[in-house]
Amino acid sequence: MHVKTALWLGALTLATSAWAQHAPAPSGSSPVPAAPSTAIQLQAVTVRGEQPGPALWEVRRGNHILWIVGTLAPLPKHAEWQWAKLEQALSRASELLEAPSARLKMPPSLYARLALQPSAKLNPGGATLQRLLPPDTYTRWLALRHQYLGDDDALQYMRPIIVAQQLYEKALAANDLTNDIDVADMVEKLARHHGVRVIGVRYELVVTHAPPAVPSEQDQQNGIACLDETMHLVEHDMPKLTERANAWATGDMKTLESLIPQKSYEPCIVASINGDFEHQLNIPDLPQRIESAWMEAADAAMVRNRYTVAILSMDQLLSSDGYLAKLKQRGFIVRSPDEAQP
Repeated sequence: MHVKTALWLGALTLATSAWAQHAPAPSGSSPVPAAPSTAIQLQAVTVRGEQPGPALWEVRRGNHILWIVGTLAPLPKHAEWQWAKLEQALSRASELLEAPSARLKMPPSLYARLALQPSAKLNPGGATLQRLLPPDTYTRWLALRHQYLGDDDALQYMRPIIVAQQLYEKALAANDLTNDIDVADMVEKLARHHGVRVIGVRYELVVTHAPPAVPSEQDQQNGIACLDETMHLVEHDMPKLTERANAWATGDMKTLESLIPQKSYEPCIVASINGDFEHQLNIPDLPQRIESAWMEAADAAMVRNRYTVAILSMDQLLSSDGYLAKLKQRGFIVRSPDEAQP
């Protein structure tokens, strides 16, 4: 099983933003709320047509160079971008380092059980969202459901983390954004087109123990908190998410850097799923293990190659505790896209 870092186990293919910091009220049984108010109407315009595309960072040690392309999700649905700088780098490179990932080795029956556990859709015991959510949170949910998902009563019985996912996906679509663009896959195809060797960067883990059969109460509380955070993002922060996507597509690094969090941030929907797996597998430091595997692979590639290209997420690149910051600590020279010239 091959797992991309941004979505470690691939259970949910979506990402939220770091601007949603709204904390939920405690859950509990709720009276019937008042009729939902009208959700905020968003004014977010995504770029369309051909754009300059992703920029490259340069990491140098002596005369050996590693160029890094940063990936992002979501991206503008109808934009296309040029690959001129990346293709120039690939034309000189010997190898491409894939996005760092984890490979889990386990019996097929165990994997099936592990994969299904966090994706269970219904609330235990037939509980409804009206019963699980505080009254004000439930009222906000009804308004957003009406705006983005219609009045589907079947959603009442679904786990908060599942309805958070569905709400976020519909909000993205309404703003011409998508998580379906796999930039890493595009880069790998370009590398193969240029005859560049594609090197997997994977932390391998052997899994032998079965996970619990039923989601815990803490998992459900985490889901409620994530639904609240996702609603806050949809209500207030979609324009910033659009601005970030546009900045990536147009190569506007100044704007993009201002919108990437200073500390590594894992979206709550991905974090909730990852939290299930981390708890079941007892590997709370999986991100650090994957990072160590990438650092080792990058160091080795820069020894054997004059030129190498690598793929990382924008969060891994730009956060103050991210990969670039740690490469600088190790004595590598790091140049921004404005300075780097493939």
